[in-house]
Amino acid sequence: MIKFFKSTIFLLFLFFYFTSCDSNSEFNINEARSYIYKQNEEYMKYYNSGNASGVADLHTNDALVMPPNTGMVSGKKEIKKAISDEILAGATDLVFDSIDIYGNQDYITETGRFSLNIKKDGKIVMSDSGKYIVLWKQVSKNNWLMKADIWNSDLPIKL
Repeated sequence: MIKFFKSTIFLLFLFFYFTSCDSNSEFNINEARSYIYKQNEEYMKYYNSGNASGVADLHTNDALVMPPNTGMVSGKKEIKKAISDEILAGATDLVFDSIDIYGNQDYITETGRFSLNIKKDGKIVMSDSGKYIVLWKQVSKNNWLMKADIWNSDLPIKL
C-alpha cells in the first residue's frame, strides 16, 4: 500500500511538473514574428537616419553580414563600418518587406525583399531593390538579434 501511495504521489508530481513546464516553454512563432517585425522597423529607422551604430546593435556580437559586391564582414565593429560606408555613399529610404518567417525557439529564418535609394545632394541618383535572407538568433526571452544577413540586388549587371 505504501509503495502504491508513493508511486501515485510521484506520478502526480511528474504530471504537474511537466504540465507547468510545457505551458511556460512553448514556442510561439507569432510572438517571434512580431518581435522580428519590430526589429526590422528599428533597422530601417536607424539606417534611414544615418545611425550605423544602431543598425550594428541589432546583430549578435559574432554576426556575419554578406553585402553585395564586397567581402563578408563579421562582428559589430565591422558591420557598423560596412553600414556606415553604405550610408556615406548616399543609401537611404530603406524599406523591408518580409515575405516569410519560420523557425524554432533558437533560430528564425526570414526571407524578404528590400528597396532603397541612393541620393546625392538630396536628389535620387539611383533606386535599387532586391531580396534578402536573415538568420535571427534568440539571445534571451523574446530578444532576437541578427546572426547572419545576406542581400543582393535585382538590378542587372552592367557590362
